[in-house]
Amino acid sequence: MKINLLLVLLFVPSVLTFSQVLSPEQQSKYHMISADEFKDLDVKNKAFVETSPPIGGARNIAEFERNQGVIISYVVTEYFGEYYVEGFKVPVSLIEELSEDVLVYILCPDEFQSNAASDLSAGSVNEDNIIYVDLMTDSEWARDYSPWFIEYDVDRCVGIVDFPYNRPQRVNDDEVPIALGTYFNLEVFGMDLEHTGGNYMTDGMGTAASCDLVYEENPDLNISEVGNLVFDYMGIDNYHLVTDPLDDYIEHIDCWGKFLDVDKMLVASVPASDSRYADFEAMADYWSNQITPYGNNYQVYRTAWEVPNNAYTNSLIMNDKVFIPFNTGTAGDYNAAAAEVYEQAMPGYEIIGISYNSWYSTDALHCRTHEVPDMEMLRIVHFPTLGNVEYQETYEFSAEVYTFNSTEIISSVDLFYSVNGAEYVELPMILQNDNTYAVSIDCFNPEETISYYIKATNSAPKTETHPFIGSLDPHIFTIGSATNSIQHANTPYIKAFPNPASNNLYLITNNLPEGEYECSIFDQQGKLVMEISKDLYSNEWNLRQIDISKFNAGLYYVKAFAGDKYFTSKFIKL
Repeated sequence: MKINLLLVLLFVPSVLTFSQVLSPEQQSKYHMISADEFKDLDVKNKAFVETSPPIGGARNIAEFERNQGVIISYVVTEYFGEYYVEGFKVPVSLIEELSEDVLVYILCPDEFQSNAASDLSAGSVNEDNIIYVDLMTDSEWARDYSPWFIEYDVDRCVGIVDFPYNRPQRVNDDEVPIALGTYFNLEVFGMDLEHTGGNYMTDGMGTAASCDLVYEENPDLNISEVGNLVFDYMGIDNYHLVTDPLDDYIEHIDCWGKFLDVDKMLVASVPASDSRYADFEAMADYWSNQITPYGNNYQVYRTAWEVPNNAYTNSLIMNDKVFIPFNTGTAGDYNAAAAEVYEQAMPGYEIIGISYNSWYSTDALHCRTHEVPDMEMLRIVHFPTLGNVEYQETYEFSAEVYTFNSTEIISSVDLFYSVNGAEYVELPMILQNDNTYAVSIDCFNPEETISYYIKATNSAPKTETHPFIGSLDPHIFTIGSATNSIQHANTPYIKAFPNPASNNLYLITNNLPEGEYECSIFDQQGKLVMEISKDLYSNEWNLRQIDISKFNAGLYYVKAFAGDKYFTSKFIKL
């Protein structure tokens, strides 16, 4: 009896400790399973395996590029050797909608897949697009622990970047990137930077953003070391680490902000009476003043935060559809306004609201899903002409077009343009070298507004457009008047010629504002290939020769900047 009593007494404290389970609201607020996790966040239960970065550089793939599927966890937890099925933490209606067009990868142990199938049978799921992956997970937050996908090597391979997950007690979750690397037969690169997917987003063009929680979780790394890691493993050369306007708890950027495109940013808002109002407005102002890879400023869109558990920024972009977490009950009165913001920001996309009574402001649809890129993606890389431009006799358009992991032949690349809203005119773009296509147009007139997009097809056949949605949201620029062009002959600029160029390139500057300028040359992937620092007011810079004989063939961009003064040009290397 004494022995049995002792065993009971020894067992009870452990049960009580483990039973300190957080409420659903608290779990969502902190992305925690139990209160005990708070006490052991610095305990590493898994030995992280660091690897060398990809050879030849990498490019982190954006959420809004072409995807073949989405990852969702069917949660089965183990307590003291017993398994408990918690199931899906997203509504079946979301899986129904996703399965119409893409594969849904459900992470679930084999022995519980019949449970998952039974749960899905209540809806109209396309079973042909449901794929079960034999994996045990600890939680529903697939966004946080799923892999980051990259494109790397000259063969345009797709790979996976693994990182130490910032919830170290969840060994099953932490193993997901490596397990999916095996499942998809992709190489996995181990980047020793503690992180989480909810606090990370990228535009696919070398820019990324996170809340500055990154520094807190990696105290042994300085700014430069963090920057070197994300550049070496993911090709990020412009990493925005910003203050979290939510002002406490989880510090995940997807709780209040989202890249909608290369030059579009969504930022949540709060009422003026909210103590965080100034912080949210400062963050919106910050992004509206940042320069995008396209050379313009971000177009910033706002969603209101006037009801509890507002999670409208926590959406998922899946090809030409956007899935938004909708509120239920009286809070649902704000759903239509949120959808309207997306429609304004992303014309041509289908905006789909997913209602669920368990969405929270720091844990909603984006947190519980993760996109899988098209492993044989047809990609168009193009730096568009935008805004107000000077009148010139000829306008040049170029793009790099290629397919991931494939020997598919590019069948056609065409530019479609419309003048002042008229019908689109189609022009074939001509292969210049390797994967670069170009066309020149000399029929535009002063004061015309030009809308255009690029369309490519390969032998698969696959067809893509740039921008992604094509004619429904084209690139737009307006040409200045010929009179103004003559009157403003001293308009400041930097130009590269000849274009195309072979071995020598000349940089011409005209009337740049006074200052010490830094000049850099970037390739089409946004990677820095040359830095030139010189006072552009010196005579040497009025016509400066640059040796580009060792550059690879392709499209390049010249950027000269000093403070907030910024000038660009582009050229093709033959």
